[in-house]
Amino acid sequence: MTSTVGSVAWQGFKLAFGLISLAGAWTSAVVKNGALWAKDSEEEKRELGAAQDRFWNLEQEPLPGLRHAFFTTSNGTRLHYVVNEPAGSSAPKDVAIFIHGFPDSFVLWRHFLQSSELQRNHILIAVDLPGYGGSDSLPAYGPNEVFETLCEFIIGVRQLFLQEGKKTVLVTHDWGAVIGARLASEAHVLADHWIITGGIIPSLQASNGKNRILLAKQMLKTWIRSPLNIGLLKNGLSALRPVVSQFRRSFYIFVFHLPWPFSNTFATFGNYWFLRVLHDMGKGPRTKTDKTFTALNPVDAGEAMAISTGPGLAQLEKGNVNGDRYGESVRRRTGDRGMSEKIRIYRENLVFGKWEKSLETTAALFNISSNAVSGASSTSSGVLSNTAPKGALKAPATIILGERDPAFDRRLALDNARDYLVKGSQVVIIKGAGHWLPLEQIGRRALEKTVLWALHDDVENESIPFEAMSDVRVLEAL
Repeated sequence: MTSTVGSVAWQGFKLAFGLISLAGAWTSAVVKNGALWAKDSEEEKRELGAAQDRFWNLEQEPLPGLRHAFFTTSNGTRLHYVVNEPAGSSAPKDVAIFIHGFPDSFVLWRHFLQSSELQRNHILIAVDLPGYGGSDSLPAYGPNEVFETLCEFIIGVRQLFLQEGKKTVLVTHDWGAVIGARLASEAHVLADHWIITGGIIPSLQASNGKNRILLAKQMLKTWIRSPLNIGLLKNGLSALRPVVSQFRRSFYIFVFHLPWPFSNTFATFGNYWFLRVLHDMGKGPRTKTDKTFTALNPVDAGEAMAISTGPGLAQLEKGNVNGDRYGESVRRRTGDRGMSEKIRIYRENLVFGKWEKSLETTAALFNISSNAVSGASSTSSGVLSNTAPKGALKAPATIILGERDPAFDRRLALDNARDYLVKGSQVVIIKGAGHWLPLEQIGRRALEKTVLWALHDDVENESIPFEAMSDVRVLEAL
């Protein structure tokens, strides 16, 4: 009975908070930004078309030195990715796989994919998440569907590009980082090192939130018995501040959980106002004197929409010399620039839902573990304590957050992180940086050095790359 009442109360809170957040966002967009009647200018349409042709035309390079490719899973889902080398065409090289988040695509990683240092000695692969960019949609976006699909993709490209004695590094951001954290816990042999940026370890944040709520309840109960002890009241409320802060930061998640049409309306109204806000934030964190949102110029707006929207109708009509074409589900997403599909990743319990691995995935992971070469595999790095909490990462990882990341309260995201990490891991804060570290100059610099270090053959004996960087603070180094 108690659990039923609690569940009903939680659902009621989610609905109420979501509706209030939607009303607040709509008011802000209309009053401050005049978004109600906004539409693309002719110049923005031209720039969008040009950017889509530049990134998504299968007949040409998406970025200098890279090519388009598709991977088809066992159930027929086709994932679009870009890579800088043909399979098996070069001397053995280490492999870096990049996974983006909401509302992006492979283009998020363009600065890294074009890095001469990274391109010179490494195979670089950037994939579009299912339902994003040029990848097919999924029938559902729960753990079984998403993790199975990405796990099969990573195993597949390892077979295509990874040669004996070389290593794999997974570089992730935002939702890609949440997915990466789950995979580093439940399928850690997929990579030798995991770089998790602008994201969280879900079980760690949940544990920190639960502990703070329990501590606050205990203090407030004691205060009720001793109401003159104002210190207890202050301490109880103080314990809750990170939780309240995270709710405020996550307002849009509650909106995305609203019933249709509220969720879709928020994702698309005002000529994709929320999408434009996110891309504006990709320029870096705002100062106190900056406006909450600065309208993108036509060039930036066209590129931003092309990154999130994926291929347009012109690119969908063309294939490449190999006969590859984007799937029909990609075409169906063009009506609302894919937003109704993208927000499903929030709605279908991907963060905490249980992943029931298929027999094929279990066998493939076992084979990777069994065939691992000593010193070139995550199975030989790090030691996981027998008392490690559920959801702890089982391979070396570097967790990177911007100091001014608006998406996460750092206390909930990083407190007690040591308990969730193995030897060879780090927790790093980039001073002055925001959420879109792969785009912000200060974040790009630190992240590129981290990727190069993680790909180095002797990483276990090489000092971490942050010692000489004054704008980087290492919270933990195991």
